[in-house]
Amino acid sequence: MINGESFVYFGPEPWQSMWRNRHQLMSRLAAANRVVYVDPRPYVDEVLAGLRHRALTWAGLCAGGIQPAAGPAAAVSVYRTPRCAAVGGPPPVRAVTHWLRRQGLRRALAQAGLARPIVWISTPAQFDARFDLPARLRVYHIVDDYLGYHDLSEAQRVSWAARERSLIDWADLVVTVSGELMDSKGAGNPKFRLLPNAVDAAAYRGPAPALPAALAGLPRPILGYVGLISVRLDLALLDALAAAHPDWTLVLMGTVYRGGCETLLDRLAARSNVRLLPPVPGDQVPAYVRSFDVGLLPYRVTRETRHASPLKLYEYLAAGLPVVAAQVPGAEQFSDVIALADGQAAWEAAIAAGLAAAASVAARVAARRAAVALHTWDARVETLSGYLAEALARRERSGREQ
Repeated sequence: MINGESFVYFGPEPWQSMWRNRHQLMSRLAAANRVVYVDPRPYVDEVLAGLRHRALTWAGLCAGGIQPAAGPAAAVSVYRTPRCAAVGGPPPVRAVTHWLRRQGLRRALAQAGLARPIVWISTPAQFDARFDLPARLRVYHIVDDYLGYHDLSEAQRVSWAARERSLIDWADLVVTVSGELMDSKGAGNPKFRLLPNAVDAAAYRGPAPALPAALAGLPRPILGYVGLISVRLDLALLDALAAAHPDWTLVLMGTVYRGGCETLLDRLAARSNVRLLPPVPGDQVPAYVRSFDVGLLPYRVTRETRHASPLKLYEYLAAGLPVVAAQVPGAEQFSDVIALADGQAAWEAAIAAGLAAAASVAARVAARRAAVALHTWDARVETLSGYLAEALARRERSGREQ
């Protein structure tokens, strides 16, 4: 593993949220490096609303700084931007608050002894921060097809496309989670490297953990999904499955984003055999996954999901679960050990086959686990370390100014 470096990762969601690939990578890099995760910057509208409703005091406006992360990744530090440096507002205000954000972050890093870190940006929404720090290396991490997000207006899509091109130009290294993203964003670009998602396989082996309290007493079988609960999922399909099979319990665990799917989500959640559970800390996820009878990847097939590397698929397979998935490239690469389905009838048949006793025989469980045995986060960090070392050497050779 690369060691002795400093990393500053601009996160698209708070560190204390559902664990994703960035949490897995940064928590491991923190074992031999300094890592500061920058929580999402506050927005002016949110700050004003907090003041109006007295959820925020004037004295709290300038609170912020670096604190150790809570939970299983205490070696990571988390930086929270003071609310007085919020994003947004009219142009003169934006200029002032951007200066405050930049100076506040630089001051906090200097006090912590971090100079010229490896700066890591992960979405076009953080475009404005790309020159905020003197960087030893610049990394752009593409974990989704951001331009495929359903809630972007056409004007936003055009703006984000321009920002993404600028971020690719800015970066010394561009890391993508799927070959489809590599092809669509950087075909032939020597700065691009592939780093798919992975799994902490050891957490899904050994004696079965105690059944999580949230699942205790639920009727079997349990069909489970872990991840973002949003318009990305085929909620209409899930609703039809729950209606047609009241003896099946559907458990969806993760952050809920209601934009664009409010009616479908409410209808699904109202069913007596459906449970929506909040996200849990990353070290608790294996206990939930190992309690499922079948793992589901019920994506709608869209531009966004065709470019995804489904993290939960690796976790299901590491647990040895039967898996039923939508026909997206990230799932098709495991077609020899999972079932791919399109349409309600195909999903019903595949789930029924996964629930059959033959699906749990030791040979099939072993084959599923073997399919992801080499796809570990430790291995990914070693691969990433090679990419970083290569990019650092390339930048040193080029003599590029900071």
